[in-house]
Amino acid sequence: MKTNWDVIVVGGGPAGLFAAWEIAKAGKSVLLCDRKREMGVPVRCAEACGEEDINKYLPVEERWVGAKTHSFILVLPNGKEIKLSNEKYSGFILNRDLFEYDMAAKAGELGAKIMMKANVIDLIHNDDGSAKGVKVDENGTINEYYASVVIAADGVESRIARKMGIDTTLKAKDIEPCVQVTASNVNLKENALYIYIGTNYAPGGYAWAFPKANNCANIGLGINGKYASTEKHSKEYLDEFLATYYPHVSVQKYITGGVPVSLTLKTLCKENMLIAGDAGRMVNPLNGGGICHAIDSGVLAGKAAIEACEDTLKIEKIFKKYEKEIYKTIGKRHESQYRIKNLVYQMNDEDYNNIGDEILKISEDKRSFFRIFSQVVKHKPELLIDVVKAFTGI
Repeated sequence: MKTNWDVIVVGGGPAGLFAAWEIAKAGKSVLLCDRKREMGVPVRCAEACGEEDINKYLPVEERWVGAKTHSFILVLPNGKEIKLSNEKYSGFILNRDLFEYDMAAKAGELGAKIMMKANVIDLIHNDDGSAKGVKVDENGTINEYYASVVIAADGVESRIARKMGIDTTLKAKDIEPCVQVTASNVNLKENALYIYIGTNYAPGGYAWAFPKANNCANIGLGINGKYASTEKHSKEYLDEFLATYYPHVSVQKYITGGVPVSLTLKTLCKENMLIAGDAGRMVNPLNGGGICHAIDSGVLAGKAAIEACEDTLKIEKIFKKYEKEIYKTIGKRHESQYRIKNLVYQMNDEDYNNIGDEILKISEDKRSFFRIFSQVVKHKPELLIDVVKAFTGI
């Protein structure tokens, strides 16, 4: 196998796969290394995604769709339900394992080299500090590969970015330990995204039930890191939630993971390295959703890498343009969402119920997340502009 490439991508999630796909489309040589045994497995994700998030890059294939959804149902601490039904809330629950497997195949067909069980353990540095390659543990054998550009798409608290001297650590309040089951015999009333808000469900976070095919669903919760303790873990909260609200389900699998709910990383490039996806904290801090941002950042990182390979003397300018584009399209909105999140986390169940009662007075066709969060900041008018920014992109 050859050792020299135009670009090396570390990590085979949506960000890494779309970066590799974009680079291969341009005819550049790209190596993607992922430490997992099998592409797309395990799925550490609730799998909700807007249809347009993928469609703007390539047609959505039928086997990627676990279920189509057209509404949200917010369940308050007192059990009342608020339904939000609008075209803009239409989307689907991915079969993410199949989606990632197929994207790897599409990248491979274009010439990308995908390596599984390939754990990138270190960078190989030039004298000027830039990364000229990576050291990869392949079943106990350490091999070296070289490239003009390295893309770190290796997830939360990226090890590869840290190897480049970029601080990717997170405070406890900026990460949510999450746990989820995929269960059968769920019997959701509607093919909607069910969101349970309140400290009785998940302190500092929320619980969810997202439908999939054959009466199955992803049911999980995330709690704010400051509530995590050695006495009670997120799995115990989920077990209690299942026993109370879904006692008849049969659990097919458990998954756990940490979700960053912080600001987007300020430093997204250094020397000849780019950071994309969760590695750059490109996750909505208000709801923990990250698939769409991972895809967008992967495509943008791929385009920047292509441009850098064609003009290495302008690499700093090219990568700074990538950093600015990420801030403009993702990071700026995250700043507003982060401030709203911090206010929401100070609320108690009575606050949630009172806000819910106000929203229930609004006819269903006029309800929106914008109106909900406008109620949340009613007593903090200085945050109203953040609500506007968070839900309009201004």
